[in-house]
Amino acid sequence: MSRARSAVLFLSIVGALAMSNTGCGDDDKPGDAGRSGTGGDTQSGGKGGSTAPGAGAGAGGSKAGSGGNTAAGSGGKGGSGASGAGAGGAGTGASGAGAGGAGTSGAPGSASVLERNKNPSRDGLFIQPGLTKAMVAKMALDADFKAMFTGNMWASPLYLENGPNGKGLFFAVTTGNAVYALDEATGATVWMKSIGSSPTTTGVDCGGIKPVGIISTPVIDGTAKTIYVAGAIGTSAIMRHELHALATDDGMPRAGWPVDVTKIKAGDLAFMPAPHNQRSALSLVNGIVYVAYGGHVGDCGAYHGWVVGVDGKDPTKTGAWATRGQGEGIWAAGGMASDGKDIFAITGNRTGPDQTNQRTTDSEQVVRISGLGQFTLDNKNLFFPTTWRAMDSSDADFGASSPVFITLAGSTPSNIVVAIAKDGHFYLLDAANLGGSDGTKPLADFMVSGGGMAIRTVPAAYPGSNGMNIVFTADSGAQCPAGSGGGSGKKIMAVQVQPGSPPTPKVLWCAAQGGNESTSPIVTTTDGKSEPIVWFSNNGKLNAVDGETGAVLWNGGNDTCSGVRRWTSPIAVKGRIVVGGDNHLCSWSVH
Repeated sequence: MSRARSAVLFLSIVGALAMSNTGCGDDDKPGDAGRSGTGGDTQSGGKGGSTAPGAGAGAGGSKAGSGGNTAAGSGGKGGSGASGAGAGGAGTGASGAGAGGAGTSGAPGSASVLERNKNPSRDGLFIQPGLTKAMVAKMALDADFKAMFTGNMWASPLYLENGPNGKGLFFAVTTGNAVYALDEATGATVWMKSIGSSPTTTGVDCGGIKPVGIISTPVIDGTAKTIYVAGAIGTSAIMRHELHALATDDGMPRAGWPVDVTKIKAGDLAFMPAPHNQRSALSLVNGIVYVAYGGHVGDCGAYHGWVVGVDGKDPTKTGAWATRGQGEGIWAAGGMASDGKDIFAITGNRTGPDQTNQRTTDSEQVVRISGLGQFTLDNKNLFFPTTWRAMDSSDADFGASSPVFITLAGSTPSNIVVAIAKDGHFYLLDAANLGGSDGTKPLADFMVSGGGMAIRTVPAAYPGSNGMNIVFTADSGAQCPAGSGGGSGKKIMAVQVQPGSPPTPKVLWCAAQGGNESTSPIVTTTDGKSEPIVWFSNNGKLNAVDGETGAVLWNGGNDTCSGVRRWTSPIAVKGRIVVGGDNHLCSWSVH
């Protein structure tokens, strides 16, 4: 089973019969057999085996767990692996309702953070057993962790648990086109690799990041021990865009790489390097590396929204989809979301001549991309709001925020794409049938904020007491419940998506977020649901709020992390919260 499908399925809310997690495998040993299940006391069925590291699927338990003593047992719980990509065997209850389903992949270790927001679904949900609400007040900066490097960092950090000699590595990338691997304990540089010269300017009449090298968050194939990094290459201007594959152990380039994206076409459309910007986080789904492109701040030049697909094992196999209209960029920092099979991207506003027929353009829409950048024009593969033309004219681009994929147990449909527009509309879409916009309404169109430039964010998602909670930032106009969030200004918002036919959203709580740069939140729980804590940077301080109520748990104390860029998110690793800033990483843990 792929890492992507495993991670997506983990989002399913516990409560449906036969829901479970998969085990994980490594890249060089077959999975061990799962342990046999044990019976429940009253209603639960057998519990499936958990796998040891290994490449193959861990076998299921050798014996079925016995059913409950009174009522029929529920389906067994699938094994959860310690590391790797293999699937744990399904547990079965003796009288339970079927085998356990699949869950997360942690290849090559459950602590690894291999991509932006932890999982291909982009849920930003981290399991940290030691980070309880009671322990948050004891958090402090880890003074002995001195992760220093040279350059500005607009990406979020990543972490690989089993690095060289079994030690974990943090990864940081800079706009100067440097990739750093840093010791997990000390922060010392293990290796540094430059992917090429970084342009001092874009080469067109707009753009605000200088130099303009690596801006996006990379993605790691933990089994292959390869990190994929995209960046602009040039001296005084962007000459080309490249996708690199580096060995995580030492930074050496993989054979056949890099790929010159500038040479790839989408149909007859050629890729023009200078007006394109690569801010969106990379994805790795079913062995294909996906890279999205938009324009620079200021929307100058003849750029398009692009999704480029490259086979991770054979970089000569490439493909691409590009928007039909000028502009329509895919630029949200959190990247694209996946259901384990396809990816979902959101495009921005058109910059070319005004259009009256959206069917001749691709602005302001959610699109499903499969394979090597393949898009089939069909209502089930796209959605655009009826207000798309007004959004185009007011720069209220849909693509300012990243999508997130959730599975909502007890809801019809249960697989949902959450997409939030810059103008404050919160959309719920059927992942199997996005719906177009030919009189077909989305599952929900809910206002969470007012104002055309209100929301530019990377959402996160986590199970709540009555459905799934979606948490994100709002720059202005947040529609908060009375008494929640402390007045006007920047907010962290939580929207509860309640199961139903269709599901219904409501604002659960708001919390204040200060500072000039709006960063994005993540969520930790102790077991996938319990003790939810929302973490975010607030003017250089790490903040924590209660995921159930929005109440402040910790305001960061006296410690700060300088140079934290907008739209970045922390990561959670082994009881630590790690934040990336210019020239360094900062780490907090319980002291």
